Amino acid sequence: MDKKIIHLKNDYNKSKRIEEAPHALPKRKHLGIILIGAMLLFSLATISVVQSYQNLQKQIEMEAQAAQKNAALDHELALKSSDMNKLKDPSFLAKYARAKLDNSQANEKVFSIPEMVNGGIEP
Repeated sequence: MDKKIIHLKNDYNKSKRIEEAPHALPKRKHLGIILIGAMLLFSLATISVVQSYQNLQKQIEMEAQAAQKNAALDHELALKSSDMNKLKDPSFLAKYARAKLDNSQANEKVFSIPEMVNGGIEP
């Protein structure tokens, strides 16, 4: 048979229940919702940190590319500056013009040596 016990809600029964179960744990009705909320907050924070890290990596890569480009432009600037200084020298300018135009001065013989292209500088 099925026993049905009905407890009366009076002061005596309440005090007896408290005496019988002093070590009973309190009910945690909203603990699951709190845990789910905490997990959502931590996951959002983690996603934010991962995105920040990816952005940082992209910026580091862009900075390295900019540094390489800057070094190449500095080298090119040094070459152009050197060429400008050479073009200020009248003797170099005359030699350069004769070489470009395949021209020679009076009583001057020009010999073309294939190995000596670019003034003997190996490419």
